[in-house]
Amino acid sequence: MLKATLKLMPFFLFTIITFNSCKKNSDQKSKTELLTQKDWVMSKYELKSGSSVWIDETQYWQDCSKDDHFVFRTNNTVEINEGATKCDASDPQIVGSDSWAFSDNETKITWFGKTSTIDQLNETTLIITTTDNSGGTTISERITFVH
Repeated sequence: MLKATLKLMPFFLFTIITFNSCKKNSDQKSKTELLTQKDWVMSKYELKSGSSVWIDETQYWQDCSKDDHFVFRTNNTVEINEGATKCDASDPQIVGSDSWAFSDNETKITWFGKTSTIDQLNETTLIITTTDNSGGTTISERITFVH
């Protein structure tokens, strides 16, 4: 009986390992799920010109802009919501909306007329970089969003 059990041990181990690895894959969220599961708040906005260093522009934001959130929906629409505080009480709650779409095997996102590279997208953080050429100078914009 012991010999029969020992012979089946590799089969049982293979079955357990296979089952566990399948479970992990099914628990992984798609990029659409990660993007649309919760609202995003911009936590950092950086600019750089050419090959210079990134400059954090966040320090210049008004407090009323720091709670604005970005709502990506599964129907491929996105809106910018003023959040709890508005800089001007007469401003609408939704200050902008557009469509969004992934491209290049979900490594880029197009929204508000710009295509950005997705540097990071996970449960808590979205970092995108957009690069434009202006008068022969490359201007890069990097935005970090958090939940």
